[in-house]
Amino acid sequence: MNGLRVQWDNERLSIANGSFASISMNIVNGFVAMYLLDSLHATDAEMGLLNSLPSLVNLFAMLAAALALTRVRSKKRFCVAATTVSRTFYVWMALVPWLPLAHPALWVVWLVALTRVPQSFGDLSWQALMGDLIAPERRSAFFSERYRVLTIVGLVATFATGWVLQQFDKHWALPYQIAFLSTVFFSILEIWLLMRHDESKAEGLAEGGAVPVRLFDRAGLTALRRDRRYWLVAGAMLLFNFGWQLSWPLFNIYQISTAHAPAFWLGLFTVFNQLSQVLTYRWWGRMAEKHGNGRMMALAALGMASAPALTIVSTNLYYLCAINVLTGIPLAGANLLLFNYLLEVSPPQRRTTCIAVYNVLLAVVGFAAPEFGIYLLGQAGMTAGMLTSTLLRGVSGLALWWVAVHLASPVSRPVSSVPHGS
Repeated sequence: MNGLRVQWDNERLSIANGSFASISMNIVNGFVAMYLLDSLHATDAEMGLLNSLPSLVNLFAMLAAALALTRVRSKKRFCVAATTVSRTFYVWMALVPWLPLAHPALWVVWLVALTRVPQSFGDLSWQALMGDLIAPERRSAFFSERYRVLTIVGLVATFATGWVLQQFDKHWALPYQIAFLSTVFFSILEIWLLMRHDESKAEGLAEGGAVPVRLFDRAGLTALRRDRRYWLVAGAMLLFNFGWQLSWPLFNIYQISTAHAPAFWLGLFTVFNQLSQVLTYRWWGRMAEKHGNGRMMALAALGMASAPALTIVSTNLYYLCAINVLTGIPLAGANLLLFNYLLEVSPPQRRTTCIAVYNVLLAVVGFAAPEFGIYLLGQAGMTAGMLTSTLLRGVSGLALWWVAVHLASPVSRPVSSVPHGS
């Protein structure tokens, strides 16, 4: 009975802890692009780095975090320390305009990227901690409920922050600075609730502390090189991610600089897009169970191919809101099924190697794609950049469909992954 009580307390604390984390992250991540463009006058090149640099930093940070985690005795203390450090970067982002620094926008871009180092340590240790604290039979129900609550809290935080910022001149940095500094309060509560988790009865807590983990196994890599189906699927998914992430800085520039969307409307775009995802998330799961991860991932990619092309049709803010509702539907499928399909084509005996190799390649794509998008913007213009994104997403969707049809495997049950943007 005491064990059940501890588990219930940990679940409750995790949802509360995640809610305060969601508030802080939505305040910063939702409006840092506007802070850079309107208040700090960031260049297109700096906006490209805002999307590409974090991926490059994340590549090395995740490897370092995985190695460090094998040597810690308390995952909770490790997570608390990493989370505390990562949240201090939000304060530095706010303080930059008050510091005697040349190129303040570039400093903020680097702070956003370097936040990924402690954040990666915190994310990996949190995942490992939750694996220990939440019983296997409870994980599906618990994480689905946690995702639902955190999404709702994030939507409210984004909407409220956008409404407050809307009341001020968008070129004035102070409101953004105050919004970022307000995350200190939410971060303190987040960390306090994290410290209250009870890991004394953790399932996976070993007496001796660290358990060695091999990230890349030589035999696994040798076998992986001959796995045709894995490379076809991974290649198609990497092409999709290149087309997807190519347009990330273009969306920011188009919405803020071309459509002149104020903070309130940027918040609305995010709110409507995420609401659309929440409402269709379960439908994608049911369809994947019925038709397979591969075919549904292909349909999601084809659906997402429409997003860049439809966005540049008009700068009308109501139209852009409607487009965000529409494109949120396939985005929900992509967020759910990308990782599921990778798991499906990764043999259990070398799954860790398969995932590690894919994530390394994905980090390279995450750095190169936004930079290529900014290059296209400078050389050929916004329309060419967005249409290139549409083309690459569409081609990758057709490739995924071909692989799913011609190299089919048994249908696997979906597992949720982390949501991203259009």
